[in-house]
Amino acid sequence: MIIRKGVLTCVAVLLAAAAAAQPLSPLAEARTHVGDADINVVTFRAMDAFFPSAPVAAGRAAKLPERRSALSPEVRFADGAAPFEAALDRTYTNALLVLRDGAIVDERYRNGSGPDSRFTSWSVAKSITSILIGIALDKGMIGGVGEPADKYAPALKGTAFEGATIEDLLTMRDGTSYTEQVPNGESTLDRIKRRSSYANFTGFSDVTGLGLTRIHAPGTHFNYSTLTSSLLARVVEGASGMTLAAFTEKYLWKPAGMEASAYWQLDRSPPEGLALGGSGFNATLRDFGRIGQLMLDGGRANGKQIVSKAWVEKSTRHFGGSPVIPGAPRGYGYQWWTMLGTDRFEAIGIHGQFVSVDPATRTVVVKLSYWPEKGGQQLTIETLALLDAVRGAVSAQEGKQ
Repeated sequence: MIIRKGVLTCVAVLLAAAAAAQPLSPLAEARTHVGDADINVVTFRAMDAFFPSAPVAAGRAAKLPERRSALSPEVRFADGAAPFEAALDRTYTNALLVLRDGAIVDERYRNGSGPDSRFTSWSVAKSITSILIGIALDKGMIGGVGEPADKYAPALKGTAFEGATIEDLLTMRDGTSYTEQVPNGESTLDRIKRRSSYANFTGFSDVTGLGLTRIHAPGTHFNYSTLTSSLLARVVEGASGMTLAAFTEKYLWKPAGMEASAYWQLDRSPPEGLALGGSGFNATLRDFGRIGQLMLDGGRANGKQIVSKAWVEKSTRHFGGSPVIPGAPRGYGYQWWTMLGTDRFEAIGIHGQFVSVDPATRTVVVKLSYWPEKGGQQLTIETLALLDAVRGAVSAQEGKQ
């Protein structure tokens, strides 16, 4: 059996290497450019034109109340204050939604987008997958987060992930040698995207051929990983016997009263294709706002308990002691970022996607962006300053009423 596993692993490595050596097709090559700075203002709301996808249908919408009052706070940057519109431009904003107590205070669409645009969320999808794990746990499909992930995703047996618990994956502490980014050269994520998302040669969550090893005891070291989140999607599917899109539709999207259909990007065309889980969820601005409001309201939406309050509280509480980003007051829960020293928590995606939930001001701010770079300290700092200015303006506005 050990010999057979070794042979299969060698075959997988050789096939993956052969795939990587092949030139990309025109469509696959186009996929590598969706984040390019000169086109992402449009591609980020047209991802289904590039990648296979699975729809998530909406049911009867729960209307968001409106208490509109166009906000126009100055935003204080390091080099001085900027008018609000200039700050939106400076932080590459495609759309902005501000909710206070579940009501729309401000809503803006820019660069040709509109209420029907379905924006990609990048790693905001991780937080949605976390909600789905919570729902599966609430319904008894999963016994507990202390169970090994390979109980529900048996393909992980015999890999570096074997024995890691669902909680280890939720908190990004699986203990493997996976790399999300490297200063020079190709990261594990780069290799996965080339063979999966771009070329559709294999599944995104197929860990064979990646050469991953166990370098830490599971649960001990934070290591941000989109692969780990995709494995959580496989846990949901294994526990429920449903595709991630079907599970999302039945247990989250329809009962929560989302107003528009959404979609998950797939790693290959159906029927083999699976939802990415750690990225690739696309929805309207308002429905991303509803996700944030659901979390602010302790898992309730549309008059229903969608996911338990206990799960929301656990998900949005920092796991561990010290900050997970050196020099920044950032913590991490179950696929949600926390702001240490506050009750604030956020779903964050590359290129400036934010669903920021602040219990202190009872606000949800969704900012969907097209940053010219994936991350970047300066754009992050300036976006956080903009979000603070928005929350401050909403609070000041309420104080005048």
